[in-house]
Amino acid sequence: MMNAEGKTDALAEILDRHREDRVIVFTAYTDLVYELASRFLIPPITNETGADERREILDRFRRGKYSRIVAANVLDEGVDVPDANVAVVLSGSGSEREFTQRLGRVLRPKDDGGRALLYEVVTKETAEERISRRRR
Repeated sequence: MMNAEGKTDALAEILDRHREDRVIVFTAYTDLVYELASRFLIPPITNETGADERREILDRFRRGKYSRIVAANVLDEGVDVPDANVAVVLSGSGSEREFTQRLGRVLRPKDDGGRALLYEVVTKETAEERISRRRR
């Protein structure tokens, strides 16, 4: 994974800035999910997370007991994810479809008329940066 330490530092700043928000962090790497979960004390969801545990984490996020979750690709499509107003993409395949799915996790109509934010953390002068620029 490209510049994991730098991306983790960037995530720390984003989480600090959005302490009052509902945040979903996306990454393509299961090991990074567990590393972030441990460092920031955020419930993790990966392909190793059992269905009952996944349902419980998402339910607690929905009810506001958890204000953040970190997930590998398992929340990208076909999973009913509770509303979040901030999403952070640390890594992914770069596909338009994957990006659109993740964007859709936060850009749902808000009851309170509030806004949603999506951060995409990319490493400078890499394929990630070129893909991100092209997608925009």
